Amino acid sequence: MSHQQAHYIFKLRRNITLEGDLSLAKAELEAFLPDPIRAVNDISIVTQEFPILAKVVIGQGLTDFSRVSGTQAYLGTGRLAELSDLIRCLSFIQEIYCLTADTTYSRETASLIENRLGKVITFEARNAYLIIKALPHNMLVEVTEGIARHSKNAAQTKQNLHLLLQELLGVTKDPPSVRFARTALSAAFTTSHLSHDLHYYKAKFFPRMVRSLINISVKRVNRQEHRFLDNFAGSGTAILEASLLGIPSVGIDIDPLSALIANTKMQVIHLDSEFVANEAELARQQLERQEHSQLGLFHSSRNWTGDGHIKFPFWLMKNRKMTSETAAELCQEIQAVQSVLTNCDPQIRNLFSVLLSDAISRKIKMRFMGTGVGRFSLTFAKTSIARLFINSLTRYVKVVAVCEWLRNECHFKFADSTVVNADTRQIPDSLGKFDILVSSPPYLPASSGRESYAKARAVSLIALGMKSQDDVDNLVDDSIGSMQANDLTFDFLTDRERHIVEWLEHDELRAIKAAPTARYFYDMRQTFSEMYRVLVPGALAVMVSGKESTFYQFSTREPLYVVPAAELLAEQAQSTGFEVEKLHDIQLSKSNRNARPRSLDDYYETLIFLKKPEA
Repeated sequence: MSHQQAHYIFKLRRNITLEGDLSLAKAELEAFLPDPIRAVNDISIVTQEFPILAKVVIGQGLTDFSRVSGTQAYLGTGRLAELSDLIRCLSFIQEIYCLTADTTYSRETASLIENRLGKVITFEARNAYLIIKALPHNMLVEVTEGIARHSKNAAQTKQNLHLLLQELLGVTKDPPSVRFARTALSAAFTTSHLSHDLHYYKAKFFPRMVRSLINISVKRVNRQEHRFLDNFAGSGTAILEASLLGIPSVGIDIDPLSALIANTKMQVIHLDSEFVANEAELARQQLERQEHSQLGLFHSSRNWTGDGHIKFPFWLMKNRKMTSETAAELCQEIQAVQSVLTNCDPQIRNLFSVLLSDAISRKIKMRFMGTGVGRFSLTFAKTSIARLFINSLTRYVKVVAVCEWLRNECHFKFADSTVVNADTRQIPDSLGKFDILVSSPPYLPASSGRESYAKARAVSLIALGMKSQDDVDNLVDDSIGSMQANDLTFDFLTDRERHIVEWLEHDELRAIKAAPTARYFYDMRQTFSEMYRVLVPGALAVMVSGKESTFYQFSTREPLYVVPAAELLAEQAQSTGFEVEKLHDIQLSKSNRNARPRSLDDYYETLIFLKKPEA
């Protein structure tokens, strides 16, 4: 009976706004189900094809909270046995309706799913059919952010999540449950759930996108167990999504602060909410006492590695907005939170450290211009670093409560993961081999001109004891496409790459970017070579890149030169041995429409699908 067939109706999340997400949603479903998937623009007509659904009331109705326009659902057929993985893995689906024969096997399957995945399904028998409604785990994970935001504390967060689940499954119709369901399902954006927003981080992966790419890759790589690699881990979005899917993962990042952020992101999901709440309350009390001068800035140390003295780097002090009075005030604010780190429980010190760094990045806003000469703008938020820190910590008490609820009620089991501070151009042999890789390298030509990328985190590096003032003053960004490329010849460039570099050399305002752009091509060639080495035969890799990069005329903002960035990366991957399966363009929503001169452009990322040939 394991081959018993079922009809599936996959209702899409209401907040899907771009066609690129729809194409990924469809591709993901096709990876799970062998038969063709059919799009439905008006979900209400599903009852014409399956009249039995018109008489069934199980939780939210078929048309409730559906997309306003465009594709609202996908229809497909497949084995009933697939339902468990569909619930656990799917990225873009709000509800799954499953119609299958009412048999002993189908009832046993429904009961097993409930035992394994929690109370996320409900079902009823009618006219020889078993009708199952299921709530995908990822939908529940995404809506927890809104529920936590509207809850006062950890206990209320868990209670509200329970009410939400009851309403979605049709167990209750009491007003609070209906209100929570409406709030959760109406959220316009759901990218800050769990610990995804632990630290401010530019150009992060969209969790749904990376999750779907992992799912598609897993289904294609025919292995019993998988190991996942993100060789540009950043803040750890892909690593967290792999863990949620039960796949052991490793991340690599050359920036030590990024590695700390990513590893802490994974630690957060395992913490105890009562423990975090107690530590948060102690931190709040200590900061309030310091504010009223009842406690010195430096208290007895519990293995804190910093020296408690903040000296800002010379190049930052040269900025006209960084007056001596401002520097003294910022120093005092940072030292206040440093003393909290000194006295917190060691188990939570990483979380406190990352939240301090996040508060610093939100207080001291440096925006580097990408001109190649280190120019940056500097602004300061009005809220104090201590208040930013406490606000984040208060929120994370509820985030930890969400993770506890998911573990207990939905039986989440997070796979092991780690992020190492290493160079993707020289991947350590000790990390082993991998069969799935999803990552996003620095984009071209934005990388050539971000010589101050590391400097943007200078104050955090000093505050956390990762770098000294002298270290930061002499900080050289050794990332992909570094400005430190003066000793590089251009002999290795392909004809297309050489044309770009020579164009930059002959542009007076952009000549400074020529050598770093050549360095970018050189570094990426090394990166693809290392990727090829650490992937097993038959492994799949998906690299996410900007489709193209455009240089503009400064005065008129007219395009001068368009660089086919994704095509160039695909050529480099192919030259190192990869098979380039396809390039798939995804339009993204641009959050900052004021980023001149590109603010009026549509923005596309390209998914570069690669395969290492079988041995």
